[in-house]
Amino acid sequence: MPSDDAIDACWNTIGTNAPLGARCQKLKDILHCRNCLHYVEAGRRLLDRELEPEYRQELTAIFSREKQRIDREIFSAFVFKAGTEWFALSSSFIKEIVEMGMIHTIPHRSNRTFRGLVNVRGKLELCFSIGGILGLERADHSNANHYRSPERLVVAERDSFRIVFPVTEVKGSLRFLQKDLQKVPVTVSHARAAFTSGIITYKEMDIGFLNGAVLFPELLRQLS
Repeated sequence: MPSDDAIDACWNTIGTNAPLGARCQKLKDILHCRNCLHYVEAGRRLLDRELEPEYRQELTAIFSREKQRIDREIFSAFVFKAGTEWFALSSSFIKEIVEMGMIHTIPHRSNRTFRGLVNVRGKLELCFSIGGILGLERADHSNANHYRSPERLVVAERDSFRIVFPVTEVKGSLRFLQKDLQKVPVTVSHARAAFTSGIITYKEMDIGFLNGAVLFPELLRQLS
């Protein structure tokens, strides 16, 4: 294969890239070197030339490196407070947030986890306590000296199973990466750890990310 030196780069000496002086006679007809067959052929020879050994080794080293997986998948979670602690549930489970309403207990069925029935837009829904299943103590806001959002009812659904659960406060949506999800500390109680996939730290808050795939079936089991 001819080397770069064998290519007559006339476009730099008598062509459109050359300083003022002698000019190629072909320019009268083709106006610019890029329209010349010699220029096109020279470009092809440059592209087809063999790689220098040093350059080949450099490319081989680059392409042989192990590719690092960059985790860019973004997750969305709904953040709320149950009792005195913050939790999050995948936003895909959340259907709506409504004002706190009367929870009607069911004789011999209601318990710490299954609270009873609540009316949401004219439809009776099953109401559960997240704090109850996690073994949390009820929050005491009698001496609160700062603003907090009022209690709300959260309507959630998984695999056509709808539930409603009251929350102490609502923080809203939070977006995070998989790498932001930290392991559950060993100091966390077994009840909470069983339903928690990890911990998200956000603005000096430790938020327990609940595992909906485990939580919903267990809530359903409370009805049996």
